Amino acid sequence: MSKVPVSFLKCKVIEKNYYFFAARPDDLDEDAEFSRIFFYDDEDHGNKWRHLDLPHITVESLCVVITAIDGHRCYAALSKEGSVSFIRTDRRWLEKVGDSGVKTRDVLPIYGYLNALKEISGELYACGGGGQIYRRNSGEWVDIAGDLRKSTPDLTQPIPLNQIKLGEDISDIDGYANDDIYAAGMDGIYHYNGVSWTACDNPTDEILTSVLCLPGRKVFACGFNGTILSGNARQGFKDISHYDDNMILTKVVEFQGDLYFSSNAGLFSMNKGEAGSRLQKIQEVDDCEDISVLDDVLLCVGWKTIQIFQSGRWKQLLHPDND
Repeated sequence: MSKVPVSFLKCKVIEKNYYFFAARPDDLDEDAEFSRIFFYDDEDHGNKWRHLDLPHITVESLCVVITAIDGHRCYAALSKEGSVSFIRTDRRWLEKVGDSGVKTRDVLPIYGYLNALKEISGELYACGGGGQIYRRNSGEWVDIAGDLRKSTPDLTQPIPLNQIKLGEDISDIDGYANDDIYAAGMDGIYHYNGVSWTACDNPTDEILTSVLCLPGRKVFACGFNGTILSGNARQGFKDISHYDDNMILTKVVEFQGDLYFSSNAGLFSMNKGEAGSRLQKIQEVDDCEDISVLDDVLLCVGWKTIQIFQSGRWKQLLHPDND
């Protein structure tokens, strides 16, 4: 059987030499919902690559779940329609997140797609369109969005255009505890105190795509037009970016004391502690759709490439379907 090349969507570092990818075979129709999950284990002396298919699913977010599922590690893939595929050595199962989804939701109201899945302090959270924010509690996905959640307008009814109000599109979520959580999206950055969400002081009107909570209550967010914010809920946020109108920073992580950003223009880094720091292009990585870090490993995927920074040097991991 001939090989079908794949394009990479998302990545996660599981262990030092063990990685988790979401990809899409190139022979599919553009509107087909389908994802292929790959695991790469460099210490496996047999077949280092394993895969499984997720029909009818387009993966939006990957999560290495450490303790939230019965205290045992498993792997989770969130679809934009709000289904979570859980993968463990002994079993696989699927869960539907709350009232999420568009094409797969056949009752009103409709809130929208989901964008991100993350484990925070031993609990799983998912967020997305219509201000949706959910927490997994004993196998059930509970709405914690409060006033942020708003359904899409019923456009079959006559509504003046100036009266159509769209809910917030929450791109990402991170936090320290179940009463200290941040969410970022289309209209700004929000903080959850365990009871309700509050909009943080925000110096930009740019769309935010990613939020990162670091020790010492240092919170960073990034987004459209090269936007980078720094601060927290108590002190507010400062704009520390130098704008590039053509750059979309899609994700921010911390690696070896610096900030790293995936973007539509490749991989960039920035010194997070130095006033006036500017983004520096990582020349070895031209295409960076997603990034993941764990200890001394930085993993990047482009549409056709996998790049790993480890032990002070870059190396490329070749996928057998793409060579």
